[in-house]
Amino acid sequence: MPKQSFADLMVDWEKLLAAVVANQTDLPYIDGYRQQLEVEMTGAKAAGLRQSASQAEAQQASRDLEGFIQRGQDLASRIRGGVRIKYGIKGEKLKEFGLKVFRAGKRKSSTEKSPPAVGPPPASRPAEVKEALQAATTEE
Repeated sequence: MPKQSFADLMVDWEKLLAAVVANQTDLPYIDGYRQQLEVEMTGAKAAGLRQSASQAEAQQASRDLEGFIQRGQDLASRIRGGVRIKYGIKGEKLKEFGLKVFRAGKRKSSTEKSPPAVGPPPASRPAEVKEALQAATTEE
């Protein structure tokens, strides 16, 4: 038997009950089943209404939750900003609020050697380049 939608099932039961009532004189032995089916149909309709109401309520609760979270995130961000304004980005007090303290990276000491220069040193340039540089500076 193929799966029926709830509405199709209710229509099917209503037609069946109407036919049984119309032929009640010919079918007195199934009157007990008819009464039970009417009770089940009434219960199913009530449960269907409750289910629809619950789904609508759940959807509204989801929208409400999203709104609360969005507004809460905005407020939490504003509070964190206010804390940073008060204590600065380097204040150790930021840890208390779950914020990171800005710490500058380690600087290289002046005793460390600098990396070698790229290219040949100026003294080893060819004579042509030296002459071109001198000519350019004297023209100005």
